[in-house]
Amino acid sequence: MAEPAIRKPVHEVNTARYDSDCQEALADSLDGLLAQAEAAGWDRNRAASALMYLAAKRLHARAES
Repeated sequence: MAEPAIRKPVHEVNTARYDSDCQEALADSLDGLLAQAEAAGWDRNRAASALMYLAAKRLHARAES
């Protein structure tokens, strides 16, 4: 079976290290996505801003449900 593209959490969700652990796990995939956006002709900073907007929008939608 193939390894997941994003590694599993090392720490429990309620520990202080969980958020930084998650950030480290997502960093390579995020960098790859930004590189793909840039290769397609998108400005890297604008693409990063769009990702922040989309993430915030999803958090807001989840909080409302």
